[in-house]
Amino acid sequence: MKSRPGVKILAAALGLLLVSAGAAAALEKVRLLIPVRVIDEAFAPFVVAKELGYFEKEGYDVSLLAVGGSNESAIQISAGNGEIGAASPGEALVGIQSGKLDIKYFYSLYYANIWSVAVLPDSPIKSMADLKDKKLGVQSMGSAGTTFGRAFVTQVGLDPQKDIAFLPIGMGAQAITSVKQKMVDAIVYWDAAIAKFTTSGLDLRIVPAPENLRTLPDVALLAKPETIAKKPEMLTGVARAVAKGYDFTIANPEAAVLMTWKAYPEARVQDADPAKALAAGVMVSMGRMAIWNTPKTGDKHGRLFPEDWSRLVQFMTDQKIMPASVSTDKILTNELIDKINDYDRAAVVAQAKGTSLDKLK
Repeated sequence: MKSRPGVKILAAALGLLLVSAGAAAALEKVRLLIPVRVIDEAFAPFVVAKELGYFEKEGYDVSLLAVGGSNESAIQISAGNGEIGAASPGEALVGIQSGKLDIKYFYSLYYANIWSVAVLPDSPIKSMADLKDKKLGVQSMGSAGTTFGRAFVTQVGLDPQKDIAFLPIGMGAQAITSVKQKMVDAIVYWDAAIAKFTTSGLDLRIVPAPENLRTLPDVALLAKPETIAKKPEMLTGVARAVAKGYDFTIANPEAAVLMTWKAYPEARVQDADPAKALAAGVMVSMGRMAIWNTPKTGDKHGRLFPEDWSRLVQFMTDQKIMPASVSTDKILTNELIDKINDYDRAAVVAQAKGTSLDKLK
C-alpha cells in the first residue's frame, strides 16, 4: 500500500516537532537572579544574551529572575533557590565572613560603586554629615542601598543605627512621589535608577561621596562554591553568554535597549517621542556599561582583582560593617575567566552592527 503525500508531510512535521522538543528538553535550566525588581536597560547584556539565543547556544535555558536587591540575590543563591546571582558585595561579604552565606564571586560586572545619595535640588543636605536624623529612601530593605547608606554615614562619624532611618519606597511612581512629598529626606539608589528618576521629571542632586568609596568594586556574578567546583561548565557558559551580551550592547546600544523594552515593556522610558525615549534609554544603559569594564582587564571580561576586593574588605572592617577581615580566597575566584572569554568577539560585534533597529521597533 502506497503512502499518501499528506501522511508523509504530517509524519515529517511530527518528526521535526519531536526533534525540536528533544532539543529544548536537552537544555539545562538555570535560574539567574537579577538584583532589581524591574529588569531594565542597565541589565541589557543579560536580556540580549537571552533574546539572541546566546544562553541556548551554550546549552542552557536561563530564566532571568528579578529579586528585591543584591542582599536578597546573595541570600537566595546561598539557600539554593537559584544557580547564579548578580549582587553587590555589601551584605554578601558580611555573610561570607560570618559563615552565614555559602557563596563566592566568579565574574565581575561593575568596577566602580554604583550607589549614591541623592536629594532634591533645594535640599539643605550638602554633605554626608548633614544626613544626621534624616530618613533615607531605598528600593527595599534587602537592597544594597541600605549597606552603602550605612557606609556613607559611618565614614563621616555618624552612627547608622541611631542617626539615620531607612524607608523602603520601591521604584517608579511610588518612589518619585515619596521624594516629591518629602516623605524621605534623601535616597540611596544606584546610578541607572537615579537616571530613570531624572528622565521621569524628578530633578535630583548627588551628595558628594568619598573617592575611596566611589572606586570600590561592585556587582559581580556569584554562585555556591559547590556549584563552582561541580558545575564549572555551566557557570562558564552562562557567563560567556553575558560577556557576548555586553559586547553586543556596546556595539549597538540602541538595539540592546529596544530588545530590553520588548522583553520588559515596563522598563521603557516614558516619553511620547520615541526618539527621545530611546535616547534616554541609551543614556541609562551606557551610563552603566561605562563601569562594566576597566582598562585593567585587558581582553578578559569579568576578571576580578583581589587587591581591589581587599580594599573593600578593609574599608568594611574599618567602618565596623564587618566584625573581622576575610581572605579574598574565600570571596572570589578567577579560575573560569579564561574559558569564559574563549569566543569570537569580532563576530558578536559584527552581528550587533548588522542588527536593524526597524525590526525591533
